[in-house]
Amino acid sequence: VPKAQKQQVEQLKPRVIDVLNTFLSALKLEELEIPTALTLLRTKMLRRIKIVLGEEVLNDLLISEFVLN
Repeated sequence: VPKAQKQQVEQLKPRVIDVLNTFLSALKLEELEIPTALTLLRTKMLRRIKIVLGEEVLNDLLISEFVLN
């Protein structure tokens, strides 16, 4: 995130979390078992975040931890 838009992103953080939680809770176990699951999830999550923040605000998404319950 560019420094100039850091505050805007912080303000929209609750909305981003809500969008991601909604998306992830709708996933089925079968979707997570395919070999390319993490790449596909990252792409879909990035797309949803860009809808909330705007295309120009976010360049990439790093998933550092993925925990299943």
